Amino acid sequence: MKLFNPLRRCSPALHRLRSSPADAFDHTWEFTRRYFFTVSVMALFGAKLLHLYAHIHSLPSSKFLLWGVTFFFQDVVLTLLIRYFTQKFQWRSVAAASALVIVPFSLIMSGMTAANTSFYVVTGAEIHWRQAATFHRDAAAMRTLLTGLTGFLIVEGILLTVAWFVANPLHRIVGGILTILAQPFKCLATCFHALRARSKPLPDPEIYEQIAVDDYLDDKSDDGSSIHLLEPYGEVAPVKRSHPTLIKLAVWVPTLALVLLRVVRPWDPAFMFLSEALPIAPFVGGHRHSPVRAGGLPGDYAWLEGQQTLNKVPNWHWIPEDGLPGFEDWNRTEKHRMHYDPEKDPLHISNLQSPVLESLQGALSSGKVNIKHVILIKLESTRSDVFPLRNDSFLWNRVAQTWPDKKLPDEAQKLLANLTRTAEFLTGFDSGFGHDMVQDYGRQSYGGISARNAVTTGTYTLKSLVGTVCGVTPLVADFNREYDHHIYQPCMPHVLDAFNRQPDVAANGTDADPADFRSWPWYSTWMQSVTTTYDNQDQLTPKMGFTHEVITKESLASPNATHPIRSKEVNYYGYADKVLGDYVRDALDDAERNHERLFLTHLTGTTHHPWGMPNGTYEQMVSSQRTNSNEDVNKYLNTVGYIDEWLAEIINILTEKGVVDETLIVMAGDHGLSLPNDGGVTPYDNPHIGSFHIPLVFAHPHLPQTEITTPVITQQVVPTVLDLLSQSSSLSPNSTEAAEDLLSIYEGQSMIRDLVPEDHGRQNWQFTVMNTGGSWLAVRSAAKPAYRLVIPLVDDVEWRFTDVEKDPQEKNPVKDFNLVDLAKTIEKDHGTDAVDWVRDAAHVAEWWVTENWHLYRYRRKPKP
Repeated sequence: MKLFNPLRRCSPALHRLRSSPADAFDHTWEFTRRYFFTVSVMALFGAKLLHLYAHIHSLPSSKFLLWGVTFFFQDVVLTLLIRYFTQKFQWRSVAAASALVIVPFSLIMSGMTAANTSFYVVTGAEIHWRQAATFHRDAAAMRTLLTGLTGFLIVEGILLTVAWFVANPLHRIVGGILTILAQPFKCLATCFHALRARSKPLPDPEIYEQIAVDDYLDDKSDDGSSIHLLEPYGEVAPVKRSHPTLIKLAVWVPTLALVLLRVVRPWDPAFMFLSEALPIAPFVGGHRHSPVRAGGLPGDYAWLEGQQTLNKVPNWHWIPEDGLPGFEDWNRTEKHRMHYDPEKDPLHISNLQSPVLESLQGALSSGKVNIKHVILIKLESTRSDVFPLRNDSFLWNRVAQTWPDKKLPDEAQKLLANLTRTAEFLTGFDSGFGHDMVQDYGRQSYGGISARNAVTTGTYTLKSLVGTVCGVTPLVADFNREYDHHIYQPCMPHVLDAFNRQPDVAANGTDADPADFRSWPWYSTWMQSVTTTYDNQDQLTPKMGFTHEVITKESLASPNATHPIRSKEVNYYGYADKVLGDYVRDALDDAERNHERLFLTHLTGTTHHPWGMPNGTYEQMVSSQRTNSNEDVNKYLNTVGYIDEWLAEIINILTEKGVVDETLIVMAGDHGLSLPNDGGVTPYDNPHIGSFHIPLVFAHPHLPQTEITTPVITQQVVPTVLDLLSQSSSLSPNSTEAAEDLLSIYEGQSMIRDLVPEDHGRQNWQFTVMNTGGSWLAVRSAAKPAYRLVIPLVDDVEWRFTDVEKDPQEKNPVKDFNLVDLAKTIEKDHGTDAVDWVRDAAHVAEWWVTENWHLYRYRRKPKP
């Protein structure tokens, strides 16, 4: 018995290809033209249906019902066009040219549809195709992309498989529709030729017979079969002079209705966006003349018109004539530059005139609060409600709902109750689990300032870093562009380097007084266990002033690493954070030995998607792990617990080195994560408040535990640290003078003083640049913290309003592409006060965005 050889069945086709490539093309194209047409159509309409589903609540129902069919106009036109190019051409050269266009086009369309579908399932957001040109092609970015490969392959496989079975009937049906629509044009052409023929001699009668046959063939599709939809495919229909009237009406009435509705449809950016066909999406939308369109809600905002925040730089004697790194605006040897001046900022509200908080005055004036070193920890993807996790909170109940009877078993309760013990100790927030903190830690809390209601300056990590380290709001532009533009304030390492230039600070540690750390020079270092190559972070880090020592995944894995890595990577970015323990010890040892003051900035990475744990070991806190969302929540909580242990280890290292009482630990989330709310695994294009609320803590053992309930933002970290250094007498006299000068130029208010949410009718506005930076801007006000507005900066996203006091989990946001329609809904559901606030927020943001570009000296590329 001969073994079956699968190549034997292909041998006729291979023989035909060798003997006559032209015949092989004819044979192959006969089916593939139908197949790739079907792939294109399924991709077009599949992408459009997902597109409309993703924005189904972004228009009033009345508008969706009235104009919804017109959103398919471009797709219908493209379908007919593709069908025309996949007909049976008389000339092989035309067919070959058609194949060269249609085959790659259909594969690209199916790939885009599969990618967008899988991306939406994972993140809850669509891909912005206009950003495709700026996708980062470094190794980390490619590994990030590959995490969605499985979903992409599944969707692509389904699409290609279904197309195989429906190719013939779909191609035939659309061909019949195209034939009916083309008949009037054929009639016009026939009449035109007839008029021309009157002036010519009569042709041979046989030619008339041929015309009659051609007329019959016009009633058939190019597949050689009848266009009548109920007849079996492949059967030759009886001779018919024309199509039944019912079928013609079934084609012409919807077509004319679609065209009529499209013609009379009013112009609206939302309609244009929802109408975008997949091949057109990468080339339209994006930038517009005004980034924020607030004109729909007019008001008196003359106090903003023509205002600019740039002014002459302050004349500070302690800055040399040629400036300093980060202080280039003060370089008097070059053309005079302008710098941000809070006095010129119509939105700025200072609180430097306010006294230090009463709860802090005694400790700061006693001389017991010594700040020799500062450690700034940016906590990756850390929600405020996991720092610490609280009993009977939203997240606690979210986990409980996954278990039978919505009740946590004892083992899961124990795991959750002890998951964030360090965070509870550091913040002083009662988690509700009845822990005896005095027995466990020797005191009730660590000490310091903890914010209850803090948001990040940017939900894109690299932008958030700039906002925190430099005391600014990030640049309103997609991805990391800060590294290539003018960061308009000195970052913290620049400030500390300026302190080093003061005459009462030693030029190096050997000349410093060992007994007085105030005379020691500062040394800035950066540590992270993940890659630094993603989106030009390796250029951003030195831009922020970290030029001495930068420890990253790449240096950790180097053969010359001080401490060889013995663990595996936990995610596509790098290693678990605890691998940095020995490096933290080394940094402290070097600082103490060299009589230097350490400013260590550390970006954590373990809590980043896909939330890998060392050795892949997870505790089960969430049940029903068969669903991806619940499994992801369980993984996320495990990594939160891991970081809590890592923070405890850092405190132990400080204690071990004898500097815990002289070190200020600043902890701030880079952004949150809406995973428990809506399943979002990334803050990309996600306006949910879960992506914005973050922990913000200034911890020091000799500071009384102080809770801040006024809304704050991470832009306030730099002025707060400077104020703490100054008020605690932890700087030399000359450095103290410089710190007080610098405090006056930062936008953010110091958190060790009474915060001012409103001053003479001006609200303290807080802006968050939303991931990836150029599409959405989130706005809130410390004066009215209940309200929150997310503002579109491009045409393809919506306005979004929530009242977080009435709806803290934002289950029912008000969304609309049109600001006026949004205001009408808000007035109906929330009242006129909310509408007035939205009007103010929109106009303030309209002025603020363009001023943000001026400060960064950013010139937006013109729309192509």
